[in-house]
Amino acid sequence: MLIVFSAVVLMLTFVITRKRFIGCIGWILFGIVWLLKVPGYISFVDYFNTTLMILACVFFVVLGLTILKSNNINVFTDVTAFSALSALLYFPFAINPWLKGNLINMVTDQTIALGNLLGFKLQKLAYNMIVLNDKRVEIILACTGIESMALFAGATLGIRADFSRKVKAFLISVPIIYILNLFRNVFVVAAYGNEWFGENSFYIAHHVICKILATIALILISLAVFKILPELADLIYSLKDEIVEVWKHDRKDRN
Repeated sequence: MLIVFSAVVLMLTFVITRKRFIGCIGWILFGIVWLLKVPGYISFVDYFNTTLMILACVFFVVLGLTILKSNNINVFTDVTAFSALSALLYFPFAINPWLKGNLINMVTDQTIALGNLLGFKLQKLAYNMIVLNDKRVEIILACTGIESMALFAGATLGIRADFSRKVKAFLISVPIIYILNLFRNVFVVAAYGNEWFGENSFYIAHHVICKILATIALILISLAVFKILPELADLIYSLKDEIVEVWKHDRKDRN
């Protein structure tokens, strides 16, 4: 909890003060935060998200180090601003047991309601447990979609653009992610409970099919958001170009 709080505070301080060292440390700590999530994903045999967390950590550390070397501080303060907003929206649910429990309980109830509406006889065993044909599926924080929703909420609402377009981009991303996530949960429970793919039904449904479909969905949602908020796409491209340029020159200088 301390490292999360420290990372977000330093990121916000960087946005206000534009002090490079503060921004660097803030992003490095932010990368460590995501790296600390790796053991949890490994325990669930979720190597896809494990890989994503490791890559995110590497990217955030590189971003932090780039701040020290770049002459274009504006692109980094803008990216840090909406990233810090995303973190402020996500981490309260990750570190507060009451918020986390209530969100999981709500998603569990809505998953069961949607599943029953679609004809599956899902039952609630606990605030975070769904059962079908004596097969139990635990709903954890990652099953709520809060990570993706916080990311898009921060990106759409934290970017510099017309308010009406920001709201429109928010509405075609965050609510849609939430609804699609409920369908994802129903599919996983139904596939596992009915053994649609044999004895490995949970793994195939959750770790293979849903990962592929979720990735495609997020790409399509991102494209729609970029169309409404070209400023966001421009900022991301500018960030990419700046990182490449900085480290290209750094490599030339060393040679």
